[in-house]
Amino acid sequence: MKLIQNIKHAAGVRTLFKEPERERQTKGANFHSAQRIGILYNDSDEPHFNQIKNYCKSLKDKYDIKSIMVIGYVGLPYKKLPVWQAQKLEYSFFTKDDVNWQMKPIRQVDTFIQEDFDMLIDLSGGNVLPLNFVLKQSKAKMKVGLKGTRAERFCDFLIEMGTNPALDKFVDQLNLYLSNPKIK
Repeated sequence: MKLIQNIKHAAGVRTLFKEPERERQTKGANFHSAQRIGILYNDSDEPHFNQIKNYCKSLKDKYDIKSIMVIGYVGLPYKKLPVWQAQKLEYSFFTKDDVNWQMKPIRQVDTFIQEDFDMLIDLSGGNVLPLNFVLKQSKAKMKVGLKGTRAERFCDFLIEMGTNPALDKFVDQLNLYLSNPKIK
């Protein structure tokens, strides 16, 4: 079973890097200038999801951002979703059932990809293959992620923190850099 998963993953990575990147208009932004922000995350458990929700709320409150849309990947079949996974309008997700055998999303992400975000932030750690496809195809004007990850080549602004930083440490670094009004 592990061999089949490795083959699927390798085929997915090959597909990810082969497909052409969508043309988009790039433009730098910070939290003071951004009005529409997209966030990608890997949905692992309820406390992690609550951290993401709290971060979005703090961004809206502190920087008066009009719209934050969030999409998460849940690595489970839809029928096995936990009860707490009830989502609101700004929070959506896709599951293992919504990706093809190469881990490329085939449902639930089109609307998110088409959104014209001022900034798209990858809070997934950068190595979640289905979210890498979403990041690559997004029309966002500025894409933010971690240096040293698979997603690095699709981002415009990178933060270097080593491998697998804690979400709160990554958020602190995002706030430090992207709250600076001189960054544009």
